[in-house]
Amino acid sequence: MGLELPPYWLQNKEVVRRVKENEIRRLNDIWVPGIENNVNPNEWLGVLHFDSVRIKFSDEPDDAYWTLPLDPVISVSGKNAIVRRQVLKVDNTVENRRGTVKELWSQDDYEVNIAGVLIGAGDLPEDELHKLRAYMEARKVLSIESRLLGIFGITRLAVEDYSLPFTKGMENQMYTIKGYSDDMFDLLIKDE
Repeated sequence: MGLELPPYWLQNKEVVRRVKENEIRRLNDIWVPGIENNVNPNEWLGVLHFDSVRIKFSDEPDDAYWTLPLDPVISVSGKNAIVRRQVLKVDNTVENRRGTVKELWSQDDYEVNIAGVLIGAGDLPEDELHKLRAYMEARKVLSIESRLLGIFGITRLAVEDYSLPFTKGMENQMYTIKGYSDDMFDLLIKDE
């Protein structure tokens, strides 16, 4: 028609706001069928969940947990580590044997992704950003608590990467964290 107009969504102001406690639906408040009957945790893999998350350094006391604000979104994914071998399969009774022989199966680490937003009171949430940065750059294993992660037995998290993407609004800052579950191992050293 010869008119150049900006897209309609540019004129709508997007606002991230703090919500009241009664507006928040946590994973703890949602009844999930089968939880009390030993649900298969694999049914929860790869699904996004809102859940409260608390983190601290493993060597800190229990009252040092920091609860990430606004119940971030969590996803958990897992896989098995399988050793496959190509073996010559000669068998006169069965024609066209194919495939590989699977020798060793073990479970790999769980991959945990956490995404949330920090909101300041009219300005950048500097205190929370400093705290988040300290946890992400410490090169230590974090103790982590969440109902969803508890289903998978994840209590320790090794952070691989994190990002603070562009976020609209001076008082808002989104963040994403990617890490792997970390289990305690007893290593024996044999003297010969």
